[in-house]
Amino acid sequence: MIGLLQASGLAQSSCRACGRAFRGKDQGLICELCLEGLRPYHPMDYSQKIDYVSSYRVFGLYEGVLKEVLHSIKFYNSKTLALRLGRALRDHLWEYVDQVQPDVVTFPALNLRRFWSRGFNHVEHILKGAGLPSVKLFRRVDLSPPFALLSKEERQRAVTGHRLREDLLDLVENKRVLVVDDLLTTGSTLKRLAYLLLSVGASEVHAYIVARG
Repeated sequence: MIGLLQASGLAQSSCRACGRAFRGKDQGLICELCLEGLRPYHPMDYSQKIDYVSSYRVFGLYEGVLKEVLHSIKFYNSKTLALRLGRALRDHLWEYVDQVQPDVVTFPALNLRRFWSRGFNHVEHILKGAGLPSVKLFRRVDLSPPFALLSKEERQRAVTGHRLREDLLDLVENKRVLVVDDLLTTGSTLKRLAYLLLSVGASEVHAYIVARG
């Protein structure tokens, strides 16, 4: 269907990452050559400490193809591309899962403004693509704009809108929790989520991030 729309001029026909013309089977944003080239970045810099987080792993840097993939998922509302990204990072993610052995895997909630405009939680779909079951432990009570538009101080205030779902607290007590997020910049979101989890009895909090800014 996407290929037909591209051929008729009703959908983008060039890859947003490399500019090559292509015919997509299930999405018309990033070509398969670019997607197949996604690999874990080595050596990753882990000198940044994130309060309350016992350990974390990052798949890649927020540049090049990976940046365009995440941008296309979030701003072109592509569930299909989110699933495809999940498949690309599956082995790297599962290697870390085998290492930390989490009891629960979760992800940040979107606020209502972002969820209404996007229609889905992109990190949840990335996890589905990776074949990793997860639980929606968090909710949002704020309507902050995208963090990319906020200063460091504004982000620190905005993250207080993250809350735990009270009906799922029993899933956290004495459990090792893995939080998966798409982008690491200041670490304020992960710090907030880890603090919330530890405050209700989680034994450890670990994090996996798709890209580092």
